[in-house]
Amino acid sequence: MIKYKRLVSCILILTISVLMIACNPNDTERTTTMADDTTSNTVETTVIETTEETVTTKEIIAVEFSDSTIVTEHISVDNLLEIDFFEDIEDLKIADNYNPYDYNEIKVVVEFTKPSGCSVTQTAFWIQEYLAIRVVGEVIDDEGFYTAGQEHVTMDNETPNHYRVRINPDEAGLWNYSAAIVVRGETLQTTTGTFSVSDNSERSAGFIEVDQVNKRNFIFSASDESYFPNGVNLGWPSTTLSTHDYYNWFKELNEVNANMGRIWLANWSYSLHKYSYDDFDSRQNILARLDYLFETAKEFDVYVLLTLINHGQFSAITNPEWAENPYNEANGGMLEYPIQFFYNEEAKTAYKNELMYLISRFGYSENIFAWELFNETDWVDGYSSLVVTRWKDEMAQFIHANDPYNHLVTTSYKYTFGTPGFDLDSLDFATFHSYGFANEIYYEMLNDEMTKLWDKYQKPVLFGEVGIDWQAGSSTYSSDYQGITIHQGMWGGLLSSAGSANQWWWDTWIDRYDLWFQMEGASTYATYMDVANKNYTLLQENNQVTTSDDDIFIIGYLLENEIYGLIYNKMWNYWNSSPDVIQDITVEIPFDNGTYTLSVFDTKTGDILSVTTVTITNGVFTIENLDISEDYAFILK
Repeated sequence: MIKYKRLVSCILILTISVLMIACNPNDTERTTTMADDTTSNTVETTVIETTEETVTTKEIIAVEFSDSTIVTEHISVDNLLEIDFFEDIEDLKIADNYNPYDYNEIKVVVEFTKPSGCSVTQTAFWIQEYLAIRVVGEVIDDEGFYTAGQEHVTMDNETPNHYRVRINPDEAGLWNYSAAIVVRGETLQTTTGTFSVSDNSERSAGFIEVDQVNKRNFIFSASDESYFPNGVNLGWPSTTLSTHDYYNWFKELNEVNANMGRIWLANWSYSLHKYSYDDFDSRQNILARLDYLFETAKEFDVYVLLTLINHGQFSAITNPEWAENPYNEANGGMLEYPIQFFYNEEAKTAYKNELMYLISRFGYSENIFAWELFNETDWVDGYSSLVVTRWKDEMAQFIHANDPYNHLVTTSYKYTFGTPGFDLDSLDFATFHSYGFANEIYYEMLNDEMTKLWDKYQKPVLFGEVGIDWQAGSSTYSSDYQGITIHQGMWGGLLSSAGSANQWWWDTWIDRYDLWFQMEGASTYATYMDVANKNYTLLQENNQVTTSDDDIFIIGYLLENEIYGLIYNKMWNYWNSSPDVIQDITVEIPFDNGTYTLSVFDTKTGDILSVTTVTITNGVFTIENLDISEDYAFILK
């Protein structure tokens, strides 16, 4: 569509090893110990003062931390832990001598050792502190939604910019850490410390992974429960509430049991490189807003498909932003043409630094569903499938090598088919875009395309964008003022792919006309589903599944001891919202003999309408005397 718009490496310690340090006689070593008066946490610092003999091509200016602070007041399992590292306020050298956004030049690498002996390594990030994110002139209605106001970020101009590290502790007990300042490959200082993590009675589900048994769905790493992404695109803020728009939208999703939003790092919203590809100081207020966004996502159990670059940034033709792009040589960059971004080594190195920053600052968050490398890359000027595919493989592998929490990686294209990037093993799942659903039987087209895409790529398939009109929310509303295609996209995606088919016009259609309720039925039904670590076939692919009427079709999952199904009337569509009722329908599904519980659901709300006991003696589960105008959902288990 044309528009404006995850190493946790765990090493089991089996023996006690002795660390042998070869000392250079020209090096001196100084050790200091700092104790936090308010906690039992301790920090030990080792500084290696490097002499000129260690300098090779460019002089290394000695830098060191004089203090470290555990920011988090109450450290507990599955909650954010932050540690700050400060230079002496009278001897600030890092920003004057190095670029803290260039991880090849300077970086702070922190290795955490868990109580079990396992370890996790994370890189620190450069931060300007902020004091508050608030809405000036806020108006909140009786239901708790912001209805007016302007968001304001108050930056801390007194505290020097410094390094911060974030992790998500997953074990209770005593943790140790070792933080190394590394300048051009040389370790200048090592800071060590300890902290205690308390247990948490409300454990999180964990990070999202691909289900390695069926390979069609997603699963939570800690709970081993299925994750069905059901939601909508939420590309960027649309009012003066700015990031607080996401408070409203995440709240709306939560109230209908939906759990996913797709968000762009666009130049008019959250892009780091709007003004510079190697200096993000001017975007620290935007990064503060992203902090708030992920905190809010956690509050409302929403998982973000984070789109890292939108197509227009590298196009002078399609939603053009190339003229303002800092990678453009006209703006001091290194690229004459947009397509060079994908093969110019300097550009690739610069962008990897940005990826490192994103991973360092936000990688702790379980509420990042996946990193989406690029929105609709084939809109880029001079697009070359071979060049772009190689870039995507390189960047995806880079993320997998550096993200300690192994978030999933994907990408997107403007076309549903002909997308070779999804053949890459480095891309964990496939997301597709299609606005060709106008005047089509929605359920039928979704199922047909999802089946072809799964057959082709053999990995989870998700419609990242879908719709009947690419041009505007207003024209989509004119065609589908009831939001029937939202309902059908949710149910059709859920029962034929990895999750819902996600509509685009969130602000000018779904939110403006309060159509969030159309997501509730499928999203609530999904809370009853469990296909984690289970193999299954799709009902629609089993030719032994029959219906008594050609206008009645069934989609869903057929497992060993469960069936998740939706029976629908093909004649019910957005242009025919009140079709004739098809009566006296019979549906037959091959199934093992036994006694089961049949639950029937309201497809609008997800409420259970009836629960009955069913006994199968002939190897066929049969539904008889069924009358359907729209659709009918059930679970047999």
